[in-house]
Amino acid sequence: MKTLKIFLKLCELNLKKLLVYRASFFISLILMSMWVLAYFTLIEVIFYHTSTLAGWNKGQVMLVMSFYYLVQNASDIFFKDNFEDFGLTVRQGELDFKIVKPAPLRLLSFFWEIRFDHAASFLPTIAMIIYAVHNLNEPLSATFFLAGLALTAASIVLYFNILCIIATLTFWIERNETFNVLIFNVSQLSRYPRQIYRHLIGKILTFGIPLALIASVPAEVALQFDNQHLALLLLTMTLVFSIISRFFWHAGLKKYSSAN
Repeated sequence: MKTLKIFLKLCELNLKKLLVYRASFFISLILMSMWVLAYFTLIEVIFYHTSTLAGWNKGQVMLVMSFYYLVQNASDIFFKDNFEDFGLTVRQGELDFKIVKPAPLRLLSFFWEIRFDHAASFLPTIAMIIYAVHNLNEPLSATFFLAGLALTAASIVLYFNILCIIATLTFWIERNETFNVLIFNVSQLSRYPRQIYRHLIGKILTFGIPLALIASVPAEVALQFDNQHLALLLLTMTLVFSIISRFFWHAGLKKYSSAN
């Protein structure tokens, strides 16, 4: 409960900051709409030349992309900027000021800046979901769609812990920005159905760095595909990476020495 209260207080402080700079909300909406429109156009071009992609029709692929953007929207709001700045925070000794505070250090490190202006990005994502449902061959079950949304919450936790592991390498590697850029770029592989990744790449993106599960599994559950074991796999990988990221975090803190 104490951690939740601190998190809500951070949300309150950042929300007040947003109200001072309200124009950023509309700028974020415009920029995110442009990104979604670009990928929307890409899918339209792909399906102009083919009727299916690895067995998925246009509406189904759009639904995978929609779940991907839900995860990215949550990331953009709550922790992406914090991960990008964490290396600088450690190098400049700013982590010292957070260590002495009576609150969980990971919470303060990765949820310090909450970008509520990015909440505008949910609007084009919702539009994409509506368009995806409109292009499905069969109606979407509300129950299974809600189940897919529930698994999206697990995907957000999984994605957070993957980023946390990468960020924690900063304690051993002085400059870790390259890893952050790499993982953010590689995470875009989650936009497409996992079936397009085969052989070694597919195994790596499923069991090594399970980015292929983040959007595909919630979409497959929402579409009532007969593969309930994948939902269990997503939840298992979320638990495993949560444990690994916490272990890395505590190991990294033992290596940390103040820059001051």
